[in-house]
Amino acid sequence: MPSSPAFSNNVVTHCLGCGREFETEQVVLLGQVFAAERYCELCRLGQETNEEQRRAEARWARVLVPTGYDRCSFESFEPVPDTRTALAVCRQWTKDFRAGTPLRRGLLLHGPSGAGKTHLAVAVLREVVWSDRPRSALFINVPEWLSALRESYGEGEPPPNPSGYEIVVLDDLGAEQWTAWARDRIYSLVNHREQERLLTIATTNCTWSELAARVGGPTASRLRRLVREVHVDARQDFRELLAESERV
Repeated sequence: MPSSPAFSNNVVTHCLGCGREFETEQVVLLGQVFAAERYCELCRLGQETNEEQRRAEARWARVLVPTGYDRCSFESFEPVPDTRTALAVCRQWTKDFRAGTPLRRGLLLHGPSGAGKTHLAVAVLREVVWSDRPRSALFINVPEWLSALRESYGEGEPPPNPSGYEIVVLDDLGAEQWTAWARDRIYSLVNHREQERLLTIATTNCTWSELAARVGGPTASRLRRLVREVHVDARQDFRELLAESERV
């Protein structure tokens, strides 16, 4: 029967990572003496940090946020007077969610193109996914998702099913050319999340009345219970500002 390792005394060895000497317990096994640790504490902490970084990056990749929004965060959002309230609301909502507050509704960010609605929605996802208590999340651009869903009825690959995610962003809701088929798909999505009390964040260029006319009465009714309206406005499209800065 093999003997169990026995710990006795300490031994000085060289770290396999940085090469520095450090002290660790020695292990005696079958008459041979081994160092209990091969890496110093600093290198072990570095390895743990790198592993957590890789896990966080893998979680973020599964959210499917387009690479064009990789730098979107609350810190990189540049508010103007008409968007500061929206920024504050999104920050507080995220803080409450991360603290475990039982939130009853998500957010409907509406306003003109280029006001920063998608930026704020992605910032919320980033805070949730990269936290020490990560949650499952998914980003969907609604017109693209519906298009992929149509194509999957032929030979296309089906888009991700949003039903099992704790938080889903529905980006550009109302931008689709709304057919009866599209309305039915969005109704099913919204109805499921409303019934299961799953949090949803939607962005739209439409006013509430315009959105209700596009998605239909039953979906609009459920959306009102599912999300809180937040107006996001800006004096100038941020994409125009970015283009101007790149020309300088």
